Amino acid sequence: MNAFRWFPGAFLLGAFALPAGAQQFPSKPVTIVVPYAPGGNVDVSTRILQSAVGTSLGQPIIVENRPGAAGLIAGDYVARSAPDGHTLFVGSNGPLILAPLVVPNPAYQWEQAFAPVSSLAVGTNVLLVRPSLPVNSVREMIDYAKENRDKFSVATDTGASINHFLSELLKLKSGVTWVEVHYRGNAPAITDLIAGHVDAGFAQLTESIEHVRSGKLRVLAVLGKTRAAALPDVPTMAEAGFPDVEGVVFNGILAPRKTPKSIVDMLAATVRKALDSKAVIDQFAVLGSEARASTPEEFTRFLKQETKKWTEVIQQTNIKVSD
Repeated sequence: MNAFRWFPGAFLLGAFALPAGAQQFPSKPVTIVVPYAPGGNVDVSTRILQSAVGTSLGQPIIVENRPGAAGLIAGDYVARSAPDGHTLFVGSNGPLILAPLVVPNPAYQWEQAFAPVSSLAVGTNVLLVRPSLPVNSVREMIDYAKENRDKFSVATDTGASINHFLSELLKLKSGVTWVEVHYRGNAPAITDLIAGHVDAGFAQLTESIEHVRSGKLRVLAVLGKTRAAALPDVPTMAEAGFPDVEGVVFNGILAPRKTPKSIVDMLAATVRKALDSKAVIDQFAVLGSEARASTPEEFTRFLKQETKKWTEVIQQTNIKVSD
């Protein structure tokens, strides 16, 4: 699953050649800032790595949740932190790409604010409904939404998140409007969906899979290009009749922009080592997510590709958010 290989000997040899500042890294606990509430996809992914990365670095890893403003609060905090590798950001689609593109006067653009370290995982997004909703397919949901235009509600984790964008895309392609309910993270959105306070929701498979298996939620479609291994009987949105409504969630580690390359490379190698562990890979797989490490250069190229893709979507849909 992981194309990268860990060469401990080569890494140790390279460590002796690091500049003086990097040789002192890490000199204290490393804080990884999560832009969402505990329990969501990004938070869970970070905590899977917490112990393994801390062991490799020889320092405790502190996971700090700073939700709000579509993830921009956390991102801005890290961008302004000392560029010494001790404060890192777990960025995902929303706070890295989507929010800076649509929020008025964003605090940053990722290319100027961060030094990409490594991707962590790629996950599957799903369209969920409360079990009592009388629909069994995406088409039936759209028909139901048309008949209940002023009452039908859809939950998304936050404004300017990948799930918000997918909701907007489906509205555009189906010609239906609904009541949008935004939350400060995936976990509270899922909680309200289970409770029946909202009718449907876009979310990551990571935090919804157990509720689907227990029957507390139902999945109408997955948003990736192919069916999810964890839900082989659930169609893609393309199979459901909406091929343009597609996207996946990713997350990755980033440091403040001026962090020395030697520290960035050390962190990237540490993440690759952690993600090369079968136990870690299996933990991600159980959650419906794929562990995916990268070099800083590969992660940078990926972010540029995603930025280009969603910039074009924004131009087509005219998505805007107020905060």
